[in-house]
Amino acid sequence: MILSRTMVTFSSLLDWITTPAIFCLELTLLFISYKRKLYRLLVFFSAYVVLLNLYDALNEWVSFLPLFNTVAWNYVHWSVQFVFALLRLLTIAEISRRSLRGYPVVWAFAWRILSAAAVFLLLWAAYSAIQNVNHFRRILAVTGERFEFMQSVLVILLLLLGAYYHVRIPPLFRWMLIGIGIYSAVQVTNDQFLLLRTPVADSIFVHLRHDIYTVPLAIWTYAVWRWGAVSGTSPDRIPQSQYDDLSPQIYDRLKDLNDKLKRLGKR
Repeated sequence: MILSRTMVTFSSLLDWITTPAIFCLELTLLFISYKRKLYRLLVFFSAYVVLLNLYDALNEWVSFLPLFNTVAWNYVHWSVQFVFALLRLLTIAEISRRSLRGYPVVWAFAWRILSAAAVFLLLWAAYSAIQNVNHFRRILAVTGERFEFMQSVLVILLLLLGAYYHVRIPPLFRWMLIGIGIYSAVQVTNDQFLLLRTPVADSIFVHLRHDIYTVPLAIWTYAVWRWGAVSGTSPDRIPQSQYDDLSPQIYDRLKDLNDKLKRLGKR
């Protein structure tokens, strides 16, 4: 049976749907991030969004050139994916610091746990890179996979610490972490399948890396649109006149309470 050019597969149809969706979501996320001044709150994620749009535009242009199917561009692609994974890791670190530093006791414990996990996983990534030192593309692919796994672990640890110690993680940060966690978990699973078997050109594993990206992009876009202008603002402060009026009353009540406690102690 000779396949007609008009015949389409489920994977190609899915690509026709997700590719424009990803393009629109990336532009929307870039626009909303700029309007909400997200760069003042999450520097590394803002850099990630800018580089993501630049690279996708460049990749689309190169796809019409002979360079697209060369080994050199393949190296460029995997190098850029490595940078993206690193920026997502730094975003998790930035969210951890901003979410937990308001709780000094929790932060003093949490940063040690998160740092120990990060160091252990970095050593694992370095060991994997050394094992593939003669294959540059495989170094980038394996190290990128380790970074994806590290993101999943750190996101789970941060959310568990927040839940256990009743730390209020702002909605923007929480949904950012959820988006990163979903993407990383899927990529880690997908990479394992690709390492265990030779990928078929039109297999679900080949398309999954690209198509699943619509989910975290939609989550990030909604989070920045919904809470981007809230999380970065300073808390409301009472007027000075109200403070001057309440301060003496609070002082008197605390003084009365202290006097009563003293009298109870003398009995």
